Amino acid sequence: MERPTPTLDYRKKNKKRGGTSLWQDAFRRFIRNKYAILGLVILTFMVLFAFIGPYFSPHQDVPDVTKANQPPSKEHWLGTDNLGRDVLLRLMLAGRISLTIGIAATLILLLIGVTLGSISGYYGGWLDVIIMRIADIIYAMPGLPILIVMGAIMSDLKIPPAHRIYYVMFILGIISWVGVARLVRSQILSLKEQEFMLATEVLGLKDSKKIIKHLFPNVLPTVIVAGTLGVANSIILESALSFLGLGVVPPTPSWGYMLSAANNMIDFAKRPWLWIPPGVAIMLTVLAINFVGDALRDAFDPRQKI
Repeated sequence: MERPTPTLDYRKKNKKRGGTSLWQDAFRRFIRNKYAILGLVILTFMVLFAFIGPYFSPHQDVPDVTKANQPPSKEHWLGTDNLGRDVLLRLMLAGRISLTIGIAATLILLLIGVTLGSISGYYGGWLDVIIMRIADIIYAMPGLPILIVMGAIMSDLKIPPAHRIYYVMFILGIISWVGVARLVRSQILSLKEQEFMLATEVLGLKDSKKIIKHLFPNVLPTVIVAGTLGVANSIILESALSFLGLGVVPPTPSWGYMLSAANNMIDFAKRPWLWIPPGVAIMLTVLAINFVGDALRDAFDPRQKI
């Protein structure tokens, strides 16, 4: 007889000995990972820095050309930009936009990817063929060039900067769901042949309950890793698009747009305070997200519980 799946086997043994739940055990494993704690600290700092920090700034995000391009000082810790705005305050506001876009785009891609991947893997047949052929078409299209084309279209349509953020979120989510869908599909194709799924057939459970209650918990580690990497990837793509002037546009700040100061050789050589801080912010945020994602994968992976 085949051995029960690790997740169910772990829960059964843990229940018998009155042990902790899967989530409690995962939390213990997570906090033992020093890189996870480091990543969590950095992420917490970046979130507080971006969403709370602007309220404590003594400056306003308004132009003052009399203070343009000043180097770091006691008044302006990271100097001022070409319009005399405080770079530190702009960095905070830009982080708010970049993080929001990254998280929102990832939620969209997970919603689409997990749903379509689950349907494709569980039902198979013509549904699987249609979904996977659509995924193949999207996967064959280069992501960054598509974003550049969409950014140019938005510029031609003169979409207001405040609305443009939502379009960027949606586009990033739409072009990025394919990898998640394929991962979820492959996991479900394997899992639905296991003994615990045969038991659900005997019990006569509904398909939705089988997927949500029995298959999804076993796919959770894959979804978590894909989600965290998705946030990092969305931040990088948004930064690249804004760097090229086709993503978030003035007066709305973003880390990518702030990096575009490096396009100017004078700013690049003589005013490093304009582009180094957003570059460091992107690097630290993406690195921290990857640390947390890897740690969560190890914490929730059922194979670690055997």
